[in-house]
Amino acid sequence: MDSDLQYEIGQLPEIPEKAALSHKQHLGEMVEKVNKRMSRRPDLNLLIGNNPLSMMFENHKNHAVFMSNVFILNEYPLLLNTIPWMYRAYHGHGFSFDYFSAHLRTWRQVLEETLAPEDAACLVAVYDWIISRHGQFIRLSEQSVSGAPEPAQQWQPVYQAFLQSLLNADRHGAMALARDAVPDLSGLNAFYVNVVQPAMYAVGSMWESGELSVAREHLASAIVNRVMSAQYIELMESPENFRARAVVTAGANEFHEIGATMVANALEADGWEVFFLGANTPVSELLEYVSAREFDLVAISATIPFNLEAIQNIIQGIRAWPRDKQPKIMVGGQAFADYPELARKFGADGFAENSSQAVALAEKWLKAAGK
Repeated sequence: MDSDLQYEIGQLPEIPEKAALSHKQHLGEMVEKVNKRMSRRPDLNLLIGNNPLSMMFENHKNHAVFMSNVFILNEYPLLLNTIPWMYRAYHGHGFSFDYFSAHLRTWRQVLEETLAPEDAACLVAVYDWIISRHGQFIRLSEQSVSGAPEPAQQWQPVYQAFLQSLLNADRHGAMALARDAVPDLSGLNAFYVNVVQPAMYAVGSMWESGELSVAREHLASAIVNRVMSAQYIELMESPENFRARAVVTAGANEFHEIGATMVANALEADGWEVFFLGANTPVSELLEYVSAREFDLVAISATIPFNLEAIQNIIQGIRAWPRDKQPKIMVGGQAFADYPELARKFGADGFAENSSQAVALAEKWLKAAGK
């Protein structure tokens, strides 16, 4: 990451709670204003590469929620991880880099017009900095992205064949590969870490660059879900006595659940009684569910950084309970992988990069608790 940018974000003003809440309160109104102004631009088709307006509108909504998270959390490092990704993803689908400059300047104007001057001033200062560093964000977006998990050497042939099956929409081939590679429960976690996770990273990277459409990316994800469901039915055993109890969820407004599914299945294979709540579990209902029962662990996954405020609200809600009622809290997913320090800042007990780390961390906590 650019060291100059890292230094500069440390100089940006801290956002007062009043300004952050005002921004959040007016979010829908401001998104509508930005949509209307951008839609009226005579150069719009050039800016968005003749993509449908709905794609631009979706970005405006995501941008608004993301910036609200940044302002409420006062976590400017999120900008350095997310803005280049947004540039790369939308440019890969035909948007001009000039679109981002126009979009950000429009947001700056709308902030000044909508919010009280004392609330808008500190937010506008952040937008001014982002706009002034437009060229640097373009260069960062064009750099090759590292950090994708690398399969162990012995898993490389299976990984390559599985990925090709996903790209070819060959669900029968993917099922057969999984069945041959994982004949019993002992190999399930290694399959997740060395095949499924890196394959989904590769699919996501291809979507970012425009090599895959949304439809093909969704199809690949659906095949993976079917493979994991088949493995669960064929391999999972129910022990007479569970070691401990866990809730695993993808969190509010989070619809990427493959990572959470892998963690849930890996914990169950390790002898845990797992309650998997799936995607998009509302914060209040998750807290109510956990508080009404005794759990040793709550594991929460977040792929998209737009949803981080919801994760923080879950953690803060649990931390408000009496200490003897608090389960251990584990977080994971791409949103935290890009910025691991966030787990500690949010008050989580730990961060896991994959299902193997999740099981190891859960095992460590059980031993510390004498279980």
